[in-house]
Amino acid sequence: MGGGEIGSTLASRLATERKDVILIESSETRCRELRESADIQVICGSGAQPGVLRSAGLEHVDMLIAVTASDEVNLVACLVAAQEAVIPTKIARVRDPDLAEAVPGIFGAHPLDLAINPEEVAARDMLEVLRVPGAAGVFEFADGRVQVVCFAIDGPCAADGVRLSDLRSKLGAECNIVAVSRRGKLLIPDGSTDLREGDRIYAAGQPDAQRALAAFVGKKGAAPRSVVINGGGNVAYYLARMLEERELAAKIIEPREERCKFLVEHLERSVVIQGTASDPSLLREERIGEADVFVSLTGYDEENVLSGLLAKRAGASRVVSLINRSSYAGLVPALGIDAVVSPNLAAVSAILQFIRRGKVLSVTTIADGAAEALEIVALETSEIVGRPLRDVGFRDTVVGAIVRGEQVIIPSGDDEIRSGDRVVLFALRSAIPVLERQMMVKLEYF
Repeated sequence: MGGGEIGSTLASRLATERKDVILIESSETRCRELRESADIQVICGSGAQPGVLRSAGLEHVDMLIAVTASDEVNLVACLVAAQEAVIPTKIARVRDPDLAEAVPGIFGAHPLDLAINPEEVAARDMLEVLRVPGAAGVFEFADGRVQVVCFAIDGPCAADGVRLSDLRSKLGAECNIVAVSRRGKLLIPDGSTDLREGDRIYAAGQPDAQRALAAFVGKKGAAPRSVVINGGGNVAYYLARMLEERELAAKIIEPREERCKFLVEHLERSVVIQGTASDPSLLREERIGEADVFVSLTGYDEENVLSGLLAKRAGASRVVSLINRSSYAGLVPALGIDAVVSPNLAAVSAILQFIRRGKVLSVTTIADGAAEALEIVALETSEIVGRPLRDVGFRDTVVGAIVRGEQVIIPSGDDEIRSGDRVVLFALRSAIPVLERQMMVKLEYF
């Protein structure tokens, strides 16, 4: 339900996995666009109406995902669906914090399986980015013991020209480069691949190794102490609250008086300033150039990019921007923004992680949807168990880490996967069907 960024992206992903997808969308114009762009059945109408749900074949549905722009419509649709038919799994996007807290009481005997808040998920992702110096993206696996971190090699550094086969000896720490984005194309590298200025690399390793790699690719500095946030919406509120839990006080710039009052009443340590961060005089007055990090979180992509560039010019050490349109996410870093977080892509990853349950522990969408990082439990029946990784014959897939009990292994070609290992893999989307057969773990949703 809902044909916006989240709904259309999920529908497309599920359709490519050969799932039967029915998408309900209220806008006739958007319905026409969706019919032309994806191999899915599109029904025009409101999913909160029982008749529309029945026309979608509700009695045969295994899962309902309600991600319209309205929390109330999403919840009503799930309630109606629960009354009309037995649906194994119901997921709803609920952005209002107060409403999210009330969800268990609303559903009672027919519980909602997942209430997803894209803004809160995006704030959590952004916090992880801020904690790693110079990171353009951070994705955690194995309860935080393994990270996949994206770094941009955007200037002369020790990494320029280094072959991946020599990386560990030069770095003095263990990590695997699982993907390289070069001139707009995502590559799965091997030992002969060299790193070059202009690359964006994705590295799997433990947190200590990631900090060593950050310095190796020219990213310096410690965790930020001063954070300026442009925009006082829900993402900013969640991020400021998370920073306060770590005894950091953010400075929030927000133009709306009522929203400023809300932030002052609900935050304890943060400083709230009424104004707009795209005003150069305000940037100078508030000494934005002295900030460790400038984070732009308004609801407008263009404002986030412009204010971020102004803050960068004013001297801010690092700039992170929120981008709502996923098609922009891959373009913005080229303008000089250090990192980008998308609530929509964050929500898609969180929903995929939930519905790909069983032996698939987590799924994270990476590189603007071109690839996925998966954490999988290796089964005894898998063809890759008990064989050196160099003999497995992965296609467009690389093993980033193996977690065996308390041990974290950053593997080479000589290492083997054992039954019961938690394996972090990085794969292009086109390689997922082959990976399913090799792992003997069906990455099925239901």
